[in-house]
Amino acid sequence: MATRRDSRASQQPVEDSEAEELELRTADGVTLRATLREPPWREWPEPRGTMVLAHAAFARRVEWERPRGDGLAARLARRGYRALAFDFRGHGDSANDGPGVVRDGSARDGYDAFVRHDLPAVVACAKDRGGRVVVVGHSLGGHVALASQGLGLLGADGVLAVAANVWHPTFEPSLARQALKLGVATLMSGLTRGLGVFPARALRVGSDDARPSAVGAFLRTARDGSWRSDDARDDYLAALTRVDIPVCALLSEGDRLACLPESGRRFLSRVGGPSAAFVVRPSADGAPAPDHMGLVTAHHVGPCHAQWERALAWLEAALERRPVASALAATAAPAFDNSADS
Repeated sequence: MATRRDSRASQQPVEDSEAEELELRTADGVTLRATLREPPWREWPEPRGTMVLAHAAFARRVEWERPRGDGLAARLARRGYRALAFDFRGHGDSANDGPGVVRDGSARDGYDAFVRHDLPAVVACAKDRGGRVVVVGHSLGGHVALASQGLGLLGADGVLAVAANVWHPTFEPSLARQALKLGVATLMSGLTRGLGVFPARALRVGSDDARPSAVGAFLRTARDGSWRSDDARDDYLAALTRVDIPVCALLSEGDRLACLPESGRRFLSRVGGPSAAFVVRPSADGAPAPDHMGLVTAHHVGPCHAQWERALAWLEAALERRPVASALAATAAPAFDNSADS
């Protein structure tokens, strides 16, 4: 269920993609904070749909506003979409305390709750506004979106997965990098157990520390080759094959560990619906490809800008060939072949 922090009607037009602050309530009683940008109403009196922006691990929704005044949220709004960015529980402005928040290390506290409750609540809010709903998920946000969609909890129309994969051995072709990822995951697990949180701020790898349950499923994948819920009820890896909506991956050769392009492609190959991957490479004049966070915060620069345009254009074309998700129950979706990598 969603509630609004101000009294404006849900369809009130805004002049220049103004930001509106929202509160969203999950099914398990947690309040999430979100920011909604409407497209400029003079150019887009009827929005094309809603892009739900799901942030990376150790981050918060403000990543979609960087660089200030020209972030991806504003870019998507200018393209005609509502841009709905939110903070997962325990991140940013989504409360760490309150009647619906627990910190007992259980599935109610972290990654599994992102999959089962947080993202489904935000997508439901977007659906209430009408039109297509696409999740743009960066890293954590991308694999949470695909897991949730595969489990039948999300009902999105499409996913744009930005630098998204999990550190499962199947997705890493290099034995040396498998060993490196295992070492990093083991170190992260030890730090998290010892300190009670993963100290992302102190290590200067993110704006938000993470509780053990928020990173447990991801780290366990690297250690044990098992990407599943803490209670073993849901096999997220198996769920990927049930994702039959269009999925686009945006990757970068400048991402040297978190999501190498080959790992991202292998992850994408598990989905059951139409898919395409777009890779940002160094420019002809020698400018480097962006790193893991730069795929979002440097979206407007050179080859990164161009690949974002290609990814969005592919996704828009794929969506045009499908009914809106809310109509799928009554109308069988057409079959698709996986698209070639770009």
